[in-house]
Amino acid sequence: MTGRSERAAAATAALRAALERIDPDAVVQRMEPALRRTPEHGCPARDFGSSALRVPLRRHVDLLLHWIVRGTPPDSYVLSEMYEQARECAAAGQPLDGGLLLHLRAASVFWDAVLGLVTEEDRGHLAGWTDQVRRYLDSHLDLVTRVFTRAYADQADLPSAQGERRARTLFDRIRADLPVTVEDQERAARLGFDLTPPYMPFVVLLDGSVPAERADLAARLRTAGALAFVEDVQVSGVTGSAFDWSGFMAGRRLLLAQGPATGRTGLRTAVDTLRLLVVVASRSRRHGQVRTEEFLPELLLARSPELADAAARRVFGPLADGGHDELTATLTCLAEKQFDSASTSAALHLHRNTLLYRVKQIEKLIGLDLQRHGDRTLVWLAVRWARVSSRPAGSRSALNHSLSTAPDGTGRTGTYSESEQR
Repeated sequence: MTGRSERAAAATAALRAALERIDPDAVVQRMEPALRRTPEHGCPARDFGSSALRVPLRRHVDLLLHWIVRGTPPDSYVLSEMYEQARECAAAGQPLDGGLLLHLRAASVFWDAVLGLVTEEDRGHLAGWTDQVRRYLDSHLDLVTRVFTRAYADQADLPSAQGERRARTLFDRIRADLPVTVEDQERAARLGFDLTPPYMPFVVLLDGSVPAERADLAARLRTAGALAFVEDVQVSGVTGSAFDWSGFMAGRRLLLAQGPATGRTGLRTAVDTLRLLVVVASRSRRHGQVRTEEFLPELLLARSPELADAAARRVFGPLADGGHDELTATLTCLAEKQFDSASTSAALHLHRNTLLYRVKQIEKLIGLDLQRHGDRTLVWLAVRWARVSSRPAGSRSALNHSLSTAPDGTGRTGTYSESEQR
């Protein structure tokens, strides 16, 4: 019996020692690609390269590793922080079921990520602990479910949340071109919104904002007569044609995309385009009001990420290996300067002959003739795609991954019961 206890104690010590050597950031890095491919993460408002997934994921990885290594569940302080984070998710309009499904998916890839980071010897120590780790993961999911369910219920009791639900529900019904019901008229009356078309769709991004600021902005817009609600990091909705935006445009934090007046049938497409426009424009550090015409090439690329990736591979693929960073930078600058040699030489502080030499090297490596209009267009599009997707031109991530957070066209952020919608 003593020998068995000693072996169990030694196995536990080996497990803890192996996990203590794990870098939580490395675990997150392995988990993140799998989670970004899940529908639960595919919120159309998410920024292309934001830390909206990475930060909470790191927090939960830390919690799980500590729980498994120390054998102690989260204390009241950790639970309080988790509750406040859940309240922020609810205030930001993120659906409860989507968040819980994302946690479920994260739990399913966590242990595989850990096993992929340890040595062969440590993997042997950990192999026998899979069932016990699964029990820790089940307990973690139960805990998250309880905390999130309570936080969402508490958030739903706030008057501002009721206005959010009414606005979102009414917007969804208008966008779906459903017949106006008595309930719709009641919602519109409570919100002070005129149901008479045409409508002016809009999407707003408040730079560097926290969920409370976005909720406050949506509430102020509703007070001013707009049909507005929070969608993750954006505020979306419609206004009447006479709506005055001047009081909301002070400072340089607000980015506004507003479409032309439209009826119900064109509203879905218009809002989906505006959501994407705001994300694309924010990558150019724009503030104030932006229009679709200013970013037509970027929007076309973002609408077809697979083709955009193919263009990037064709142009920058041959430069991705072999230490050609200097040539990549030269080609990028050349495209940004509209293939004007004088402007490119000045921007790169190069002699004209040096630039010509580099261009010859580039043409030889990538198999394109930069004097031909078609080849120039292909390079220009590949460079624009690098800017849209917020990935360096020629990087492996730019060459191998599609835009994981492009709008899915649904625009849905949650489902509510009829009593909640009212």
